Amino acid sequence: MAYEPAAPSPYEQPTIRRPRRARLAAAASPAAGIGAAANIGVRGIEFVQVVQALDNRVRLIAGKPTVARVYLDPATVAASTLVTGEITWRRANSGASYLAAMNRVRLDPARTPDLTAQRFDLAESLNFVLPDDALSAGSIELSLDHINVPGGEKLPLAAQPTMTVIFVAAPPLRIRAIGLRYRSVRTPAATITPGAIHFDYLRSYLLRAYPVASLEWTQIVIDGDRLTPPFPETQSILVNAQLSALRAREISSGMDPRTHYYGLVDNETGKSFMRGSALYDEATTIFGSVACGPCGVPNGWTGDSDASFADWYGAHELGHTFQRRHPGFPPFDPVQRTGQPRDSLETSFPYAGGFISSPAQEFVGFDFGDPALGLQMRALPGNINHDVMTYADSQWLSAYTYEAIHDRLVHEDTALAPPTA
Repeated sequence: MAYEPAAPSPYEQPTIRRPRRARLAAAASPAAGIGAAANIGVRGIEFVQVVQALDNRVRLIAGKPTVARVYLDPATVAASTLVTGEITWRRANSGASYLAAMNRVRLDPARTPDLTAQRFDLAESLNFVLPDDALSAGSIELSLDHINVPGGEKLPLAAQPTMTVIFVAAPPLRIRAIGLRYRSVRTPAATITPGAIHFDYLRSYLLRAYPVASLEWTQIVIDGDRLTPPFPETQSILVNAQLSALRAREISSGMDPRTHYYGLVDNETGKSFMRGSALYDEATTIFGSVACGPCGVPNGWTGDSDASFADWYGAHELGHTFQRRHPGFPPFDPVQRTGQPRDSLETSFPYAGGFISSPAQEFVGFDFGDPALGLQMRALPGNINHDVMTYADSQWLSAYTYEAIHDRLVHEDTALAPPTA
């Protein structure tokens, strides 16, 4: 019997699918000619770290993770089209480097979000994570090189102007995190100690949201003096006194005097909550470099659904140590004793409702995320997220608070620097 070769398997020769050609909208200008295709429209390019305006007015910190967001106009295609692209960047007197987008964007003329909606949603922009060698102090030039169908043709794109982006050096953030343990009165044999996850979340949030590229961080756990639940309203004052004494001893032994101390007190799964505060001198109206606050699992409290509220709560109390004050949101209700009394020395907070932007939405927040904690990169709409110095839900840093903390950090870096030998 003659040998009959087996029929070839369809898996030996996979089907090759060519990318679908993009259909572009007709040019709006009669001078372009009847039936001529329009260029892909670019609505704007924004360089984001924590919070930004479309004109890129918020300073960029050298060494801090940065994303260039490119907003394309869906009306310039005639049918739904998936696109990606590349930008070029270079430093003065150096060659250009190409950088591919980290994602693809579907342009659809039947679903045309406005520019604000695009800025509110990371999936609506082409996003480029700038490499480390592009982030050093100084200026770089960037431009959008091309837009293309993934794996296919380049699409017509009007010549894009070169943008100059400046990165400024910033001092490190110096934090000494102190976990304070105490004996549970509900379970006398149990000692309540802040878990490592709360330190991790606080550290990550500060590095992502504060105007710094580096964090000099140390942490310890100690016994809390006079720390016995149920905690009175004045408990944080006693904790700050203990932390102040510790800080004075450690600075006299060589700790950098620019270090801010923050104490964490576990809330015993909601049974022993201690309200936080920062050290404050009523006579001089100056905050000290010591603060403390609770930590625990938020379970949706103030819009927080992750594993710890130590992050934004600690960023708020530490904000006081950089001379940030309460803007008064939500408004204080003297009968219900709810909301936030406005600090009489806070007269410049610019955004209604305590949001991170005015109703015009000139500012949008941006969280680079932290894969180690399962936190994804995301845009933070200015009509949802509130400034970290408020008592409102969904907290982040507004441009106002971000710039002010930067200026205070720069001041302290010189004014409080230890003497050189």
